[in-house]
Amino acid sequence: MVQPMTSNKLKPGDTTAITLTVEKLQLLSYLSFWIIVMTGIFLTERFSDIDLENTTFQEVIGYNNICIYFDTPPSTYVLPFFWAITLVIFLIYLVANWLQMIRQLKAGHLDQNLYQLLSRLKLFEAFTLVFFSTVFAVSPEGWDHTLFIHTIPFLMVQIGVTSMAISGTLFGIKSGYWERLELAKWFKWANILDCILISLVVVLYIPMLINAMADGIWWAHTDRLSSLAEVLDRCFLFLSAIVPLLNAIYLVCFKSDKIEVVNIAL
Repeated sequence: MVQPMTSNKLKPGDTTAITLTVEKLQLLSYLSFWIIVMTGIFLTERFSDIDLENTTFQEVIGYNNICIYFDTPPSTYVLPFFWAITLVIFLIYLVANWLQMIRQLKAGHLDQNLYQLLSRLKLFEAFTLVFFSTVFAVSPEGWDHTLFIHTIPFLMVQIGVTSMAISGTLFGIKSGYWERLELAKWFKWANILDCILISLVVVLYIPMLINAMADGIWWAHTDRLSSLAEVLDRCFLFLSAIVPLLNAIYLVCFKSDKIEVVNIAL
């Protein structure tokens, strides 16, 4: 007897779901970022003819920050492609985070006013990540407008990443999510400390960098200030790109049975 064929095509009224896990997306986002950094370092040091001891950054701020590995061929030929992928992952991560907030709001775990604040912060964070793309489009050619066009998106994303740390910590604590994950107290206080430190670093670092680019518009840019700015720059990289990665690794590896997922019905 011939059996009727069945179709896997969706019919009107049928639904399917996409499952997103915020912590896994966070992990993937920061891993993608570090792939870009490592690729840039490899390409610049192995194939670029740039003199790292005599760069525009060395002249202006007294040291090379991480952007130096994004600015010269062959990095400029390769990294924009990887950043496009990384940007999409980051934006999906932020959207999943926002949907998670909506879920907590409907469940009564999140205050309406705090939800409104966190939603605006997520929108701002997404804007800074998109704006950061300009870094790959404009390389500093000297102590001129190209330096400012290249650096301003970098400063903006510093504020955006600081916002990510603060909004993520506020959500985790105020919604009771971290409590439901049965996280140890050290996790909460470590993240609060991270928010305090990264905010302090950004508040100090951004005026110092702007002052250096403006040729000492507010105060003389001395070698001592250059050394301090370099320390702050390294601290920011650790607090903004390594700490969140470690957080995500910890949650995915040790709390995978408790972390909440977001289902999008289609």
